[in-house]
Amino acid sequence: MNYSDYSCVIYNIKQGDTLYGISRAYNVPLALILRVNPYVDIYNLQVGDELCIPVIDPAAWSNAITYVVEDEASLQQVLDRYGVDLEDVLEFNNLNGTPITPGMTIQIPIYDM
Repeated sequence: MNYSDYSCVIYNIKQGDTLYGISRAYNVPLALILRVNPYVDIYNLQVGDELCIPVIDPAAWSNAITYVVEDEASLQQVLDRYGVDLEDVLEFNNLNGTPITPGMTIQIPIYDM
């Protein structure tokens, strides 16, 4: 297990769980869960397997990049590259409920790992 650098909540996989559902339930970027649990077979979760769900301190978002939204596809590429979810970007920019549209300038939070 790769837990040593993280404060974690240990989660036991239950029937019907998905990594995406777990990431939403704990409000942790899916990419971060995958980095902390490199042994996880994302296509074959087993009931009873343990996951380390990193506890994210709000101060851990130590940096941000400025991004001008080009289109939906390019925004998703940026989110994937930095391992953040759209919900994190919305919260970081205080845009809850506001759609992100092409031409808009936003901040992409960078998780200090």
